[in-house]
Amino acid sequence: MQTATLLRTATAVLALGALAACSSTPPPVDQMAVTRTTVNRVAGEPQVAANAPVELQRAREKLVAAEKAMTDKDYELARRYAAEAEADARVAETKAEAANNAATLQQVRTSIQSLQTEITRRDPAPAVAPGAAAVPAPMAAPMPAPAMAPRPAAVAPGAVPGMPVPSNPAPAR
Repeated sequence: MQTATLLRTATAVLALGALAACSSTPPPVDQMAVTRTTVNRVAGEPQVAANAPVELQRAREKLVAAEKAMTDKDYELARRYAAEAEADARVAETKAEAANNAATLQQVRTSIQSLQTEITRRDPAPAVAPGAAAVPAPMAAPMPAPAMAPRPAAVAPGAVPGMPVPSNPAPAR
């Protein structure tokens, strides 16, 4: 009998604890504000609406569901929908950036092709098959070395180069 009473008491305490835990879940006000800001910011970017409309719509729908859960005071559900809405908005933003990067890459490739065409038009060199070694253009004949001026005769010690040396030098003292 005492075991049954103890079991009922333990069950009642656990049930009350579970109810208290559910009711003490604070509303995710901060997360809702961050999610709203993220979804509105992403929705305001024209390339997102053009390149990721499905993901953007999904983010908006989950934000509405999160706000409804907040109104119904189902804070756990609101928190989950808010996190999903924010994630979907970021996916939409990333998808739009990827589409923008792909368009930029295509423009760069087109520019490179135009430059290669222009180079070929100005300097029509014979085409080399891929993997084949290019043959360098023949080099011009080497230029002859410049003629060297004759070396001056040895200069006597004490003489200044370029000055005439007297035929009878004065004896050293």
